Amino acid sequence: MNRVRTRPRAPLAREAAALPRVAARFWGRVLPLVRAELRAWERAAEAIPDPELREQGLATLRSERLSAAGAALFATTVPRHDPLLVRTLVAYQLICDYLDTLSEQPADDPIANGMTLHRALADAVSPGRELEDWYRLHRVRDDGGYLAALVGTCREGCAALPAYAQVRAAVRQEALRNEVQGIKHGPAARRVPELVGWAATQRDDDAGDASWFELVSAGSSPLAALALLAAAADPATSYASAERTRRCYFPWIEALSTLLDSLADREQDAASGELSLVAEYPSQAATALRLRELTARAILGARTLPEGERHVVLVVGMIAMHLSDPSAWLPASRATTRAVLGASLALMTPLLLGIMSVWRRIG
Repeated sequence: MNRVRTRPRAPLAREAAALPRVAARFWGRVLPLVRAELRAWERAAEAIPDPELREQGLATLRSERLSAAGAALFATTVPRHDPLLVRTLVAYQLICDYLDTLSEQPADDPIANGMTLHRALADAVSPGRELEDWYRLHRVRDDGGYLAALVGTCREGCAALPAYAQVRAAVRQEALRNEVQGIKHGPAARRVPELVGWAATQRDDDAGDASWFELVSAGSSPLAALALLAAAADPATSYASAERTRRCYFPWIEALSTLLDSLADREQDAASGELSLVAEYPSQAATALRLRELTARAILGARTLPEGERHVVLVVGMIAMHLSDPSAWLPASRATTRAVLGASLALMTPLLLGIMSVWRRIG
């Protein structure tokens, strides 16, 4: 008798049961802390002396609240609630968003400037190391210590996390990868050759069949660093489990996140001349097939981690966040969106998609 192969029921049931636990902790304990942190950093940004940097800092804070909340979700992947971890995750994400804004500004050498700015991320997760002059190639630099305060907050948090010694090397490696954001915002004539060259230096056995733009997508994401910071809050984390977490997030989970963001921004990027990573696939059919495959890999990898059910909830939540953007349902993207949804977890994806859609509308 032929047997019909179905998805395993036990993991799906455990993951569905983890969703209300993650949601309860996030809405009840984590999100109020995120809001308090954002209010404090907004006051700090209002005190930036240079008017251009002040405007950019405030605009970034106000437009990226959802990403700060998403970063703090990683605090739900460890057994114990830790307000210091939430503060550290929010600071790290705010650094990412602020540097991304700065890298888009005009500079004599945009790529060198963007990569130098992004070294603040490696400094943020390297307590005790001498700080670089991140603004040295930037046109304006008087931020009144705003970026240094974000970096300092992150360093203080890292130093206090009980298992930070076990994750330090891995999280620094992932923070250094984010320098690729500086290349992405470079001149059109230079960025693709330099990105291809950068990707060649990042390939390892885990990257497997990843294309250059999938590696760039993974390097552009902060998710691996955030997952490692959260792991450092758990005293049971070992060097081996930290490395497993890093290898799970880089490249597949991170690549999927960035490519879904690129999918939603495809038409906007085409109009502005920004690099669209998802447009590097040869056709819409190839895009749908590959992102469906990456979705399956991301979820299977998340299942292997400590507290794997919670990581799966985060991965599916990330998918829902990106696909709740109305732009993901435009005709050019709709087939890919449906393919990704088909490869995700039916027990929780529709619910999370609805929650994220409402959250977007209410800000």
